[in-house]
Amino acid sequence: MPSKLNDEHYRNMSRDERMNIPRWRSAALGQFNEENRTVEMSFASETPCLDWWGDKEILRCNDEAMNTERFAAGVMPILFNHKRDAVVGKPTRIWTESGRAYAEIQFAQTEEAEKIMGLVKDGFIRGVSVGYRVNEWTLIEKGHKSEDGIEGPAWIATRWEVFEASIVTVPADASVGVGRSLPFPDDFENNIVPERSSGELKGGEKMSADEKGKPTEEKRDVNPTGVASAASPVNEDEIRAAAQRKERQRCTDINALCDKFDIESEQRSKWINDGTNVETVNRELLEVLSTRNAARVSVKPEMGAAEEDKLRAAYRDGLALRAGIAIAKPADGAEKMRGMSQRDIARDILMRAGEKDVLQLNADELFVRAMSSSTYSDLLNATVKLSMSQGYAEVVDTTFEAWTVEGTLSDFKTAYRYKLGGAQEPELIPENGEFTHAKLDKEKTAVQLGTDGIAWNYTRQLFINDDLDILAKFPYRFAAAFKRKINRLAYTALAGITYSSANGNLAAKAGVPSTETLSAARQLLRKQKDFSKKYSLNLNAKYLIIPSTYETTAEQLLRSLADPAGAHSGVANVFRNSLDIVVDTALDDINANAWYIAAAKNQVEGIEISYLNGNKTPILESKDSFDTLARSFRMYLDFGIAALDYRGFVKNTGK
Repeated sequence: MPSKLNDEHYRNMSRDERMNIPRWRSAALGQFNEENRTVEMSFASETPCLDWWGDKEILRCNDEAMNTERFAAGVMPILFNHKRDAVVGKPTRIWTESGRAYAEIQFAQTEEAEKIMGLVKDGFIRGVSVGYRVNEWTLIEKGHKSEDGIEGPAWIATRWEVFEASIVTVPADASVGVGRSLPFPDDFENNIVPERSSGELKGGEKMSADEKGKPTEEKRDVNPTGVASAASPVNEDEIRAAAQRKERQRCTDINALCDKFDIESEQRSKWINDGTNVETVNRELLEVLSTRNAARVSVKPEMGAAEEDKLRAAYRDGLALRAGIAIAKPADGAEKMRGMSQRDIARDILMRAGEKDVLQLNADELFVRAMSSSTYSDLLNATVKLSMSQGYAEVVDTTFEAWTVEGTLSDFKTAYRYKLGGAQEPELIPENGEFTHAKLDKEKTAVQLGTDGIAWNYTRQLFINDDLDILAKFPYRFAAAFKRKINRLAYTALAGITYSSANGNLAAKAGVPSTETLSAARQLLRKQKDFSKKYSLNLNAKYLIIPSTYETTAEQLLRSLADPAGAHSGVANVFRNSLDIVVDTALDDINANAWYIAAAKNQVEGIEISYLNGNKTPILESKDSFDTLARSFRMYLDFGIAALDYRGFVKNTGK
């Protein structure tokens, strides 16, 4: 069995080490139920407690925070004095109520358990010690408050696990904060929070057996005269409590001085752990401040580019998952990172880079330090880009892609799409004859790109508030808005084509989609002529483009086995599955009555959506904004829309 940690080892732990070690809290047994052989206890509350270093710690006592998996799995025993071979019972219930954690204990039917139960029943044993480990901390920094009014600095355990409870003969002093039982057991998951025994005053300075009961420097705070009379016997509990209060005050004063002058954690820990009084700290502070001009050296741990990329991907996907963005295959470590706030991630990045005093930085200082880190800036960019890309790709309510053609332009100059005039059929070349040159028709359509964009800031307020919307949700929505705008403009272009009897693309008889009206529209499309007016193009109807007004009618028309307009079921539906239905409410906003049929995209050029160099995804750029304490983002897309040829569409004005 591994040996327990001594006080010196404990005091010299780093903050990261301390926050991960197991903890105990003392409790008291409640009323004993003889019939059920059970007893209840309240083993934790949200009352703030001070730990060894004077830090304020709070356990969140609700069902979300308290992990009872060990209890559910049946591997949470009830021990006597934390002896692993002394099982005296099991918990039958664990629950939270009104900011407290409760448990019901049932005694086993063994000889030792019967003995312990008898002592509990008769009131000789009332102490309980519960072991737990904190899985997730939230830091309330100095000068700030939690939502429920807890003033920082404070560490709030927002996810913790209960895994052991012991009935103990000598309960801990609950005022210590992290409660402990006495005497100290031999082992507690190989990492033990050291005990503060009744013979200890502070910092591991133990009293000898001869000194117990004698007036000492610490005791004189309780009994200034140093005289212990028979009428007024020395109360060791009061003496110990006074010593603890004095020690906490010393730690508080030292931490306040260190906060005021931004003293590094190593130095303040040395003063606290060495028992240095406040007067000495004041003197030594002058020496520290006089040498502060020496340059700080940051040593970055050796980490290859591949490892940095993996870590950045884990941070990115963790933030995205926490914001609710679905990721098919998150990066390794992302699930762990999703429980971290933006400030937690910033601290982690800075600490990995060798930065000092990171845990002592307040929110404003942390923001400034983080924004100067290229790793953190790259993380912000990567998170926003991921959200943007998914937002653009996952838009499912746009339909323009089905029936429009895609083009590309290399610049922002006005370009032209020419139509071929004259006979478009190749002509027979007689022997020694000349080729007939095709002529460009006078008709041409201008195509030009424009730039649509939007900008926003990631501010220190959003960082401090841990607001993920600006990083994960807003870029998603902005990118989706680009695509929806293209969709709307495409249907605006469709409705804006010149439809007339002269162009042969306007139905003579208006009406809802039916066998009759669809047949007439299909015929108009087939009879469209080339520019020479000599030859029919025989265009095949591919798409039925309708507002939502006609969706049900169109489904009946194109999906039924029988003609919906037929007098009996024996009349076949000639239009069944002959067209692709395209429904879009953009047409409802333009004209809820008109509907269209369109030819296949490979037969005739219709409406073209052009992009700069073929880039269909919005471009993301960012930079630090010094004047506004923010990182500025902008998103833009270069595109243009033009109706190239009316011949690929037929319109019916509808009902």
